[in-house]
Amino acid sequence: MLHESELNISGMSLGADAPHDPLETLCIHPLHGSLSVSVYDVRCRPHDKARGPEEHPLTHQIVFPRRGVFEFESLGEKAIADPNRVLFFNRGQAYHVAHPAGAGDDCTVFAFGDRLLQGALELVDPRWLDSAGCGASVSHSDALAQPFRFVHALNDEDTFLAHEKLRRAAQSPHREALALDEAAVELLCAVMHGAYRSRGRSAKVARSSTAAAHSEIAQRASLYLASAFCENAALADVGRAVHASPFHLARLFRREFGLTIHQYRHRLRLRAALARVAEGETNLSDLALTLGFSSHSHLTDAFRLAFGMSPAECRKSLGVRRVREMSRNLEVRPRAKT
Repeated sequence: MLHESELNISGMSLGADAPHDPLETLCIHPLHGSLSVSVYDVRCRPHDKARGPEEHPLTHQIVFPRRGVFEFESLGEKAIADPNRVLFFNRGQAYHVAHPAGAGDDCTVFAFGDRLLQGALELVDPRWLDSAGCGASVSHSDALAQPFRFVHALNDEDTFLAHEKLRRAAQSPHREALALDEAAVELLCAVMHGAYRSRGRSAKVARSSTAAAHSEIAQRASLYLASAFCENAALADVGRAVHASPFHLARLFRREFGLTIHQYRHRLRLRAALARVAEGETNLSDLALTLGFSSHSHLTDAFRLAFGMSPAECRKSLGVRRVREMSRNLEVRPRAKT
């Protein structure tokens, strides 16, 4: 979908007789980028209805058409790409696009890192990573070279809504890489399961590690977060710190604590903010930046949502309570009569 000279996530082989140059038709806007996933808003406004030149993506991509329609062809298979579909692009796999309706299209492109895709395949299709299951001549790395077995699938309402929520969250001025990475993990898992279901295949669930091992990883992650919650670490950073796959870490942490890693860190930041406010901190701008919030207003809004009052109101409330407690402790109580 995307061209190497634009964002270095895709390349195109343009012949001299190409009917049109896709670069002139694309408007590409990056929304989020990390070691786990990059998200792009892509708009195509073609000059004609003709079949475009051969294109070769440089990364593994999942594409959600949001508006408009186009014809997608890859591996000898054609599909009409509309908002009911999700498309799969393996790295280096040739494809063509045409716009028979004569209008353009708007899409959301998710370019996933290899480690994240490996985790997804271990969950939904471990045989694809098993050389014995794929054939003796197929290695683990060869299987990862083509993680997507399908070029397209239907997506349901929940998946499409989840993709749109993620896209809009990525446009927020208060966006956080960790939250977006985790949302992308859940979206990838839903899309992969949906692709297998829509083709009448059951996802083969790999044997999981023991509950104790999963709990140990989650506990290590919580220790890392408690020690470094002020840092804006992405999912890959947390996974590297606890020696766990980002994909599996995101899922097992949520199972262990009932919270995403981002929600857990967010709570740690808010509790630290409360403690600092109770100690008399008044410079909320510095406090916000120190704790990892994007601004004074971001901290204030999050604080009010969590505790039902602003930091200033909380400081005043805690101050009044302290005075009352001190007053009671200093009271001269009459002695009991003997």
